[in-house]
Amino acid sequence: MKKITLDKLITVDDTGMPTAPDIYQLQDKDVRELYTRDNYPDKRMYIAECGFIYYLGDPKSPARQQGLSDQEILQLAIENYNLPKDYKPDPLVLKIAERYYKQNITEAGVAIEALHKSVHLVSIAANRINDLLNEQLAGTITKDEIPNILQLMDGVSKRITEIPNLVKALGIAYENLRNEEETQLARGGKQILSSMNAEDD
Repeated sequence: MKKITLDKLITVDDTGMPTAPDIYQLQDKDVRELYTRDNYPDKRMYIAECGFIYYLGDPKSPARQQGLSDQEILQLAIENYNLPKDYKPDPLVLKIAERYYKQNITEAGVAIEALHKSVHLVSIAANRINDLLNEQLAGTITKDEIPNILQLMDGVSKRITEIPNLVKALGIAYENLRNEEETQLARGGKQILSSMNAEDD
């Protein structure tokens, strides 16, 4: 069975309009069911749900690269793909997304995803602590409140100082991912040269 990928779930005709999945993807019973159950002539629901599957299941999707939680990914997909505001993915959609993820994630990819989530969470924590600090500083401060304010300031500083180390670790993880991908290509019988990478142009 072929890997589930976005460019196979949704193909584009000569006019630039989205069309059915390619012939190999239609052999997949889950993808076929997702496609055939959409009764809209333009398959708008299928395309939108494929967008959500891509966001949730592809380790390289913008949502995964931001380190978003599953709930944040759902909200982003609802906004970007015009899904109903109360949209909840059903078992079929979640099953395809899980398969997509398992088929495309690598060891280096797992490390990158964990680091992206860490950067995202640290940023959220720093912002929330900073908001609390601003609220306290905006009002009248008593001597008894000073220790709490100093603790909040230390908390912000501590969270911010973690980010450079996380970013450095991300760089190493991306290098590992590139090496991993080059090894996979080499095993497929293709010659690999570092100059082939876009960033070396």
